Amino acid sequence: MKFSLIEAAELDAQHRAAWLALQRANPALQSPYFCPEFTLAAAAVRNDVQIAVLEEAGAIVGFFPFQRGPFGAGRPVGGGLSDYHGVVAAPETGWDVVELLRACGLAYWEFDHLVTEQAAFGDYHARWAVSPALDLSAGFSAYRERRRAAGAGRIVQLERKARKLAREVGPLKFVAHSLERDLLERIFQWKAEQCRRSGVVDFFAQDWTRALVQRIWATNDMHFAGVLSALYAGDQLVAAHMGMRSESVWHWWFPGYDRNFSQYSPGGVLLLKVAEQAALQGLQQLDLGKGDDPYKDSFADCAVPLAEGFAWRPSLGDSVRRLTAGTESLLRGSRVIEPVRPLLRMAKRWSRRQRFA
Repeated sequence: MKFSLIEAAELDAQHRAAWLALQRANPALQSPYFCPEFTLAAAAVRNDVQIAVLEEAGAIVGFFPFQRGPFGAGRPVGGGLSDYHGVVAAPETGWDVVELLRACGLAYWEFDHLVTEQAAFGDYHARWAVSPALDLSAGFSAYRERRRAAGAGRIVQLERKARKLAREVGPLKFVAHSLERDLLERIFQWKAEQCRRSGVVDFFAQDWTRALVQRIWATNDMHFAGVLSALYAGDQLVAAHMGMRSESVWHWWFPGYDRNFSQYSPGGVLLLKVAEQAALQGLQQLDLGKGDDPYKDSFADCAVPLAEGFAWRPSLGDSVRRLTAGTESLLRGSRVIEPVRPLLRMAKRWSRRQRFA
């Protein structure tokens, strides 16, 4: 197999057509994260995005987009904002991971949302998780009935709260996609406040993360688009969501709501509105993204398996990574952990920040 390294700006019409054909041919790659537009949007706001082109017998058989870090480190395109990553290729395509990393000039590639169907990376998995989703392939009504039959009362509860919100605050209005920049800024504000309350990294504190989301919001192609949705009660904005969609998947990305209306669960009401709209548009799935938020389990009726870990090639980077992982594992099982636990927490926080650097 031949590997060629190109900059995102070199991705021409032929490349993009091949990319889309490969994505459409692989059911595991239907997320908007695998669309070329996501990589191009990231490359427009960062200077470290590159793409490896995989070829066999003169034909393009795959694309591997990544971000290049210091000391031969490789990260997914979009860093901490990436909920899916991997090689864009047909299901039957195989590749050698070490050769791929060597062609990219990477000592290792770290991943935390890798689709598990990519068997080439199987030996490098360290942990597994799932991305919960709503199956809308038979329409919203069929999804709703399946959840009710399964004993999930969350949807009926939210429909009751929606009626109460309309009575006590004002008639509900759902906007599937808004062009109002102030609405997007409100989501940035809500997410920043949420991050401060929960003590996690404010991923919108970086200029490039905001710029990436703004670019996606302004994109509206048949096979990829940003989608900014809102729910109003009377003239009050009660919830909003910034997401994106491919030809078949709407990805639930950055939801937010006015905490003054939390008794009505406006975020959950909005999620149902988005799901209904996604089904009307003929989309097959509303993907909620990896995470252990309780509300995701109450809505999801399917899930996409994902893996975390890092792929390496024999190098100093490999040794450093394995030494770090081994040392932390050893300390976790030792009484020595207590004095250094604050240092480990600091290291973990630093690692999380690096995902958004």
